[in-house]
Amino acid sequence: MTDYGSIPLDEPVLDENLQPLLEKDQVHVPAAALDDLLLQRDGYGWDYAIVFPNVPVDQPSGGFAHMMPKLHEALPSLNLPPVPILHEHIQAATDRITSGISAAHETITTGISTGITTVLDVFRMNDVQLSIEDICHRIHKSGLELRLFYSSKDASTHTAPYILCQIRAPLALLKHEADRIDIQRRMNPDALRDAALKGYPESSIAPFPIEDTLGQYKLSPYEFIHMTYTERPDMQALYARDPSGQFFSGTERICLIESLLTNSTGGGAGLDLVKLEASGTIVAAYPLHNRAEKAALTEAWLHRKTWFKQPLDAIVGYFGPKVALYFAFLGHYTSWLVAAGVIGSLIFVLECLNHTVLGGYELLLGAHWLQALVCGFSIFMVLWSTLMLEYWKRFNARLAMQWGTTDFQEEERPRPQFEGTLVPSPITGKPILYFDRKEQRRRMVLSWLVLALLVLLVLLLVSFTFFLRYYMAVSHKEQFAVVLSPNGTAFYYGGMAASIGNVIQIAIMAEIYDRLCMRMTDYENHATESAHEGSFILKSIIFHVVNNFAALFYITFIKSGLSDDTCENGDCLLELRTTLIIVFGTQLVAGNVQEVLLPRLFIWLARCQAHTATDRPVHVVEAEFFLNDYGWRGTFNDYLELVLQFGFTVLFVGAFPATPLFSLLNNVLEIRIDAYRLLTDYRRPTPRRVVDMGAWITVLDVLATLAIATNGYVMVYTSGVFDSIGDTDEEGAYDRLLLFLTFFTLMLFLRYVVYAFMERSYSMEVRAQLKRQAFLSAKIYAREADDVVPEYAHDANYRFEILDGNFYG
Repeated sequence: MTDYGSIPLDEPVLDENLQPLLEKDQVHVPAAALDDLLLQRDGYGWDYAIVFPNVPVDQPSGGFAHMMPKLHEALPSLNLPPVPILHEHIQAATDRITSGISAAHETITTGISTGITTVLDVFRMNDVQLSIEDICHRIHKSGLELRLFYSSKDASTHTAPYILCQIRAPLALLKHEADRIDIQRRMNPDALRDAALKGYPESSIAPFPIEDTLGQYKLSPYEFIHMTYTERPDMQALYARDPSGQFFSGTERICLIESLLTNSTGGGAGLDLVKLEASGTIVAAYPLHNRAEKAALTEAWLHRKTWFKQPLDAIVGYFGPKVALYFAFLGHYTSWLVAAGVIGSLIFVLECLNHTVLGGYELLLGAHWLQALVCGFSIFMVLWSTLMLEYWKRFNARLAMQWGTTDFQEEERPRPQFEGTLVPSPITGKPILYFDRKEQRRRMVLSWLVLALLVLLVLLLVSFTFFLRYYMAVSHKEQFAVVLSPNGTAFYYGGMAASIGNVIQIAIMAEIYDRLCMRMTDYENHATESAHEGSFILKSIIFHVVNNFAALFYITFIKSGLSDDTCENGDCLLELRTTLIIVFGTQLVAGNVQEVLLPRLFIWLARCQAHTATDRPVHVVEAEFFLNDYGWRGTFNDYLELVLQFGFTVLFVGAFPATPLFSLLNNVLEIRIDAYRLLTDYRRPTPRRVVDMGAWITVLDVLATLAIATNGYVMVYTSGVFDSIGDTDEEGAYDRLLLFLTFFTLMLFLRYVVYAFMERSYSMEVRAQLKRQAFLSAKIYAREADDVVPEYAHDANYRFEILDGNFYG
């Protein structure tokens, strides 16, 4: 590795193995040739990128103002992006690599080593320490390999607006960092079985084969076992490789590189990437797509022959557990919608065909029979939502076990935007940022008051919309009609116009809220990212639920209780159905159009803003830089869309039984649209480990419980099934209320029974595998001798015996 203390000023830093080559006659080789060489040698290329602003010399700004002249003098002398090296040495290196020559011999004979990518990377000019130099110096000193080059030139100024930096890590550095931060890695089942059969006699561990002779569990004892990574030589063969045969998967390499970039301990670069980006020192920092893995995932995920299934293992291997968990839930939810969609659509067809003549016979079911079917379907959907969510929790627990995230706890990440006063810590005495708690509570109260005002504004707009509906569809309906035939048949469009007005109101208020919500949350000045995101998500859920469902709740609980004369055509159920179809249908269509078109529009605008010229092919790093940033808002928007759709599907299904069918058709398309845009329109998201869906599953549980009240109220008060029970006298009103409360209580009890049964049944399989993991880890990783009583054996709640065919633990 180069000694930076002896670097001559005004000269680029060169790897010592390449210095002799540069003294000879040189030719320029495209960066793609070096990338291919790295792939052949290491099996992987560049995994990460950082983009620096290239501020013009005559218009310096920010922290780069004092260094721009020096930077512009130095970069042209580096001959970037081509890297000078002799063609014959590349060919020789390729031949030797493919022939199995060792890396050490490769370095001696060709001058190409793991330091090849540090050519022209870090530099020092005169006695001025540059911000960009300092960052690159830290990255290089941490052991990472990097390469700098210009972006495409601006069409108007003929200068490159950005400086791009590719980053990768050699395998030895990845192993060292993985050991230092104790990452969890999946183990090779066959290697574990062999280790169990042999035991470790030198550590007083006899062979410990695990066999499920009674066949009580579906999983093999050695499947999906995860252990902490260690560099111990005896453990290396036990860790599983990724599908391409690499020791670390792409997501693991990205996480380890990010750790090396951000950690100041253990030899890391100590860069706060979020803070650097917020201050403008860097423009962006993001993982790079892997062309081969991306192509394989695209083929497995988007091919027309595999539309009915998703390659979850490949998704988690490329995007990480957080993104994969969203698609897993989307697929689970969609598969459950099949039964609900078929049953609901059949009931809707029967409603449409009632009183129609088919083959000379009139189909006559009777209004009460149809209403009874709809009410029965409402009860079915209440149970369906409960079972769907509980089976998801069961599936989620299994996925967490398979992906090794069961015991994961996310570390708190400080927000670089957090403002405070520098004071000594009362715990350690070190200086920390402190923000007065009273002031923060005051800000949070103000923020929630703004939310309350926006919610009140939504309610006022909904009330105004229904005033217009009453005026246009009830009291003055003849003025809002189109005569369709001479016999007097007319189409009354007042109610539909009011519903469209409600849709416009929802869209406008959502846009206003999205602009205000982030400012409100920033104003609260949270110290950590998790607190900031949690506050944002909670306020957003409350607002969007009110904004989307206020009109439907008004028709269900208020308008239907006033008088049928206030409803369109005297039928509140029909008005509820019409409003639901228009609002929900518009949301589905607009959502898909927005997901397809908006990302492409943002990419086009970003490229136009950069004014890039086509004087040379755009490098892949630059092309990905102009893609959209997925970030945490990406999964937030996807989950919010699903939560709102789930609400439309279960809350008012009694008014429109075909709602699950519309959701099913939308989700089949949604899976492909989300997958396509994530693979083509967005930068590769930074892999994040999560255990579950967090607050979103709680929101879905709340909506499923609320569906009991809404469907019960529609059934008892709005549908007309119980019209025989009068509601004009006190006794009739009491009977209806008693019927509603009985339904609500019974459904809540059934939900609890299902929850209790499902929680016990799914935990047995998962807990058994987790206890196998604990046992194998104690023997193989910790080398716990046989005469040592494990800690869990002292706990009376844990038993490894199999009694009466059941596993206890």
